[in-house]
Amino acid sequence: MSKITYLLFLGTFLAVGAITYNIYQPSNIVEKKINVPVVDKIKEAKPLIKEDEKIDNIKSEKILNLQTIRVNPNGDVLIAGKTLPNSELNAISNGKIIAKTLSDNIGEFVIVTEKPLSVGDHILALKITSLDKKIIVSNDAIAIKIDNNKDTVPIVAIIDTNGIKATKIIQSPNLSQKRKKLKLISQNSVNNLNPEISILSLTNDLELNQLAITGYSIKGVKVEARILGGKVFSGSILDNAWNITLPNSLISGKQVLIVNLINKEGKIIAKDDVNIYGEVLKNAGNKTLLVVQKGDALWKIAYQRLGGGQKYIDIINLNKDKINDPDLIFPKQLFILP
Repeated sequence: MSKITYLLFLGTFLAVGAITYNIYQPSNIVEKKINVPVVDKIKEAKPLIKEDEKIDNIKSEKILNLQTIRVNPNGDVLIAGKTLPNSELNAISNGKIIAKTLSDNIGEFVIVTEKPLSVGDHILALKITSLDKKIIVSNDAIAIKIDNNKDTVPIVAIIDTNGIKATKIIQSPNLSQKRKKLKLISQNSVNNLNPEISILSLTNDLELNQLAITGYSIKGVKVEARILGGKVFSGSILDNAWNITLPNSLISGKQVLIVNLINKEGKIIAKDDVNIYGEVLKNAGNKTLLVVQKGDALWKIAYQRLGGGQKYIDIINLNKDKINDPDLIFPKQLFILP
């Protein structure tokens, strides 16, 4: 087990224990009003739960919807999303409340940490206190790794403290560099670029029986994905990044996953595909499968995804059947990430 993986798991258990201790402790942090950057547009202008639903009958993962998470290299954290209407939301690290806010009458909220997080690994747990003083601790926690190099974008992931749902990478140097570069290119010379789309990762969510796909694109207004011969599913594009969830109806043999980039006229302007094997996804469990891109190297993948080039050995250990020579990997190979 790699150091970062060990720290994440250790931090998760410490955070959960600290929450239990801290749930009924008074909060001394004074809420303050601040200006925050524009976040992803909230699509649903209605509460997460119906008025006649009882909180006690609802699973904690359905009470919190994390829609935007941003962490800058200085350690400042912004979280936006939706929870119970008119409730208090606390972000807790190492048993201390480091940020709190109140949701509005439909549950929307933005929370920002009082002080920057220090260099290193952190687990942020989230506690919701409803209007009628019922306390819910979300199963979703936020894992953050901040590098001592202030030019390095922090790694951010949503993890399930129960260890059931797949970990979801929200932010990493690789993703941020691609988005920044593509955004700059699109602003300056978008008309000179050819449409392009690539599949970056696959995650098989065993609890929900879904296949989550992420990728990036240039031009286009939406993405369509399907298993060859199956139903088509669509997803939107934000800052040249996209994600689509498909029902997991995979067979043990080979199938082809196809994604198409669609323009505003509804025409396909670019496509990408990758061979996937149901047995490979099953054996990966909840771990993410990275799709190797042209120009990738193991040290580069380890640096961008795991926070250190030396961690490439962890990738090799998980993919011994696919890596005969660490210096020789190929585009569209699928590697399990620690």
